[in-house]
Amino acid sequence: MPTPNVARALMQSAVLLIGGSLLFAETAWLHMRQLGQTYGVTCGFAANAPAHCPACYASLSLLVAGVTAFGLAHAHRPAAFLRARSNPSA
Repeated sequence: MPTPNVARALMQSAVLLIGGSLLFAETAWLHMRQLGQTYGVTCGFAANAPAHCPACYASLSLLVAGVTAFGLAHAHRPAAFLRARSNPSA
């Protein structure tokens, strides 16, 4: 059984999480635009405006999770890659 490549799995997860955050960010932006046309303000910035929608929180949390997974992917690169990079003459 081959050993699992943790860095690759984390990188794929990071790409999917950041992509999901972009989808939710667009949904949140459309929602804020609609609220701006209705109330004259975006969500959460005035007393008469509704609170933030779940898309606002989802986009931020998925972005943070994706960046964290991206950082972990770089921290868990295979040892052979690190050796080849640190010793280019080998």
